[in-house]
Order: sequence, then structure tokens, then C-alpha cells
Amino acid sequence: MEEKVVIFVQSGGGKSVKTIPLQLAKDMGYKVAVAEKNFKNEYGLADYSISVDTENIDLLITEVVDFSTKHNVIGILTFTEFAVEQTALLAQILGLPGLSVKAARIARNKYLTRVLLEKHGIEQNKFMCTNDLYGSKEKIEKEIGYPVIIKPLKFAGSCAVTKVESPEEFESFVNKVKADRKLAPMNVWSEDNLSELWLCEEYLEGYEISVECIVDREKKYIAAIHDKMAPMKQPPFLEEYFVTPSPRITAELEEQIINMTGNILDCMDYDFGLAHVEFRITEDGPRLIEVNARLGGILVGKSVENSTGVNMFESLIKLATGQEVSVSVNTRVPTAFGVVYARAGVVAGIEGMEEVEKMQGIKLLEQWIKPGDTVIATEVGYGTVVLAEAESSEKAYEIVDSAIKSIRYY
Repeated sequence: MEEKVVIFVQSGGGKSVKTIPLQLAKDMGYKVAVAEKNFKNEYGLADYSISVDTENIDLLITEVVDFSTKHNVIGILTFTEFAVEQTALLAQILGLPGLSVKAARIARNKYLTRVLLEKHGIEQNKFMCTNDLYGSKEKIEKEIGYPVIIKPLKFAGSCAVTKVESPEEFESFVNKVKADRKLAPMNVWSEDNLSELWLCEEYLEGYEISVECIVDREKKYIAAIHDKMAPMKQPPFLEEYFVTPSPRITAELEEQIINMTGNILDCMDYDFGLAHVEFRITEDGPRLIEVNARLGGILVGKSVENSTGVNMFESLIKLATGQEVSVSVNTRVPTAFGVVYARAGVVAGIEGMEEVEKMQGIKLLEQWIKPGDTVIATEVGYGTVVLAEAESSEKAYEIVDSAIKSIRYY
């Protein structure tokens, strides 16, 4: 029987993303290939390695197409932010299922998202794009006002994002965010070819949520909604806690969020794969933060599966290999996860892990940064992740909060 190969473009960051989807693909009877420069098959799950700079689109296309002439490639996908556009283009070239190049580009470029949704009448915060932050200070003050959010057009993980409270703070915060952008770990994975451009947005008061979507043509399934619960510290904006289901979202608000998510994806002609759509819940209702054409980061996939039983990794593999998916959410186990951050530099040690392992309700404790590792980040990096479940979302949050406060990097 001829082998069937699924190509993963880039292997991802944490252990979960590096292992779960690859193992699932193998369990489904597929051979696994990873397209990535200097790929280290540390978990032994890849059958083939396509060593190529995924940022060099012409070279990537050539190498992947050449691989496809020698192997029966039946699907191509990614779980990483920085390979979304390339994967969409490769799927189109290879004649395989995938997100449209248009939707991928709009999702990756936050300014394009804003412009498109404005044309479609989607209510959102005030925004502008500039290649001269210092020269645009008066325009920002006049058209957007303070506080103002300043961020790159195509980064991820809240890197090089800042909030400026007043004109007096403007210059010092802009100097800081420009320096952070040059040092951001994102640059390891993706060339910042829009380095002179910045998106400036009106800051909205409220709390942040993310909607985890599975899209199969006209069908849009909401697998879960995460509430980020604790106010994110800034700068930098650190995502520390995620809880599902949210104790703050009423049935009426949930319906509003779901309808708005569907409208936004429709405006983008978004008809394939996974989407991680972030909103801020304000006094006037949900307001879009951004659309990400991928699975949410950290432990979003594991959290969704623990809470609702929906396996988003498996869903994307099925879609990428031409299979239909059917999502039914019949249960919502209160689930929370969080992150212990490690400061940039060489990690000397970590304490508190044994204490956390004994805590009731802990379902997953995964150390991504270990003693001796060098943390490449502007300030901090994801050190250890923890996931818990309980009889209520509030209790699950408390368990994770206690775990995070028990672990310390030094």
C-alpha cells in the first residue's frame, strides 16, 4: 500500500505542539514530514525532514513541490503563526485542502483585518497605520486619543506591544517598543519585513477572551471560549491565565460573541481550518482584537479537549487531508491553564515543581524551560505551563493561580 504523507510546515514551540499533532497523524496511519530549517527530530515522530528556510517562499515552494514528486502528499498544515501564509499558498499550489491565501494574508496582517472589517461595517475601535511613530504623535492624539495601543502588524505572543497612557509617556514608550521589536524572539522564526510599520489602536476597557473555532467551508464550530480572567500585565502584555467556560459570559453575551465571530470570518472569506479570534468585552459589547489563522497558543488545544472533548489538533489534520469534521459540544468541564514565566537569560534553577505535582486537580504540568536553558526574549519567556480542572471555573482558576505562585525560576 502506498504511504500517505502529511507535511507540517514548522514544528511549533512548546512540547504539546511539537508532539501531539505529529503523533495523531501517525496514529491515523500517515507518514509525517516536517518542513523547517535545522529541524531537530527530538521526539522521533517525523519520518521525513524537509530542511528549508520557511521564510524563503520561493525556496520553500521548490523544496516542498520536489518532495511531493517523490512522495504521496495528501495534506499540508501548520500550527504556528509564522507559517500560516506559506502553508495556504503551498496547499493551493499542491491542489490540497487549505485556507485561501487571501484569508491567510488578512489574518496575519492586523491592519488589513481592520481595514476589511471597517468596509463591512463591523464595529471596532479607532485605528491607524504609520511608518513614523514620532512624526504621527499629533495625529495619533487627534484621531485616536489616549490610552493608545501600539503594535507591529504581523507579530504574535504580544511581543513589541505597548500601551501609552499620555502624550508625556509617548517618546519613552515608543523608544522601548521599537527596541523590543528588534530583540523579539519572533525574529528567529520570521523576518520582520514590515519593521517600519506600526498599528495604532484605541485602547478599550474591559476583559479579554478568545474564541476557538473550527471552520469547514460554510460550517463554523465554536469549540470553546476562553476567558483570560486576570488583567494582563503590561508592558509587556503577559497572558497568564485562561479559563473555560467563562464565569463572566452570560448566555446572551455568548450568542453575541458567536454571531460576531461568524460575521468576521465571513467578511474574510475564511472557510477552512482553525481560528483563534480574540475580543475585548467592553460595556458596549464585544470588540475585535485580532483574528489568528491557527490554533491558539500555549495550552489552548489541550484546554479545549479537556473541557469539551473536542480535539482541535485532530480536526485540522482531518480537514487538511480532505475529511469532514463534525463538532458537538455536549459537556463543559471547568478547565483553566496558566504560564510561569522565566526571565530572559540563562536559567540557573527552578523550584516548586514537586509541590505543584501533588496539588489536587492538576491535569498537566509541563516544563518548557529547564535549568541551563537560555531564554531568548525581550523580557520573559514561557517557562512552565500548568492545566487544571475542578467543579467550577473559579476553582480551576484558583488551583492554577496557586500552582503558578508556587513555581519560581531563578
